[in-house]
Amino acid sequence: MSSRIPARGLAALRTLAGKSETRVPAYKAYLRVSFLELERARHGQEIGTAQARVERMLARCREIEAEKATILAAAGEPSASAIATPAAVRTLRQGKRRFGVNY
Repeated sequence: MSSRIPARGLAALRTLAGKSETRVPAYKAYLRVSFLELERARHGQEIGTAQARVERMLARCREIEAEKATILAAAGEPSASAIATPAAVRTLRQGKRRFGVNY
């Protein structure tokens, strides 16, 4: 009686194909960390630029309110608050969508 070993197929071959997924090579880990650091630095610059832009816009709004108060004072009208608060701007945005001016 001869014992025959059953024929094996392609699925039975042992390879190293799946073993590399379990451990990330050091160079790939360091490269990923460096990419993350670059992304964080870029976002930091964007945040700084956005904050500077918001400050310029708020300064311009204060200038507009001051000029408006000056014009109303020259016309003899009582002036409202000199600086618009964010809550007032928010209620204007949520309220009517039309812009009206009373003379």
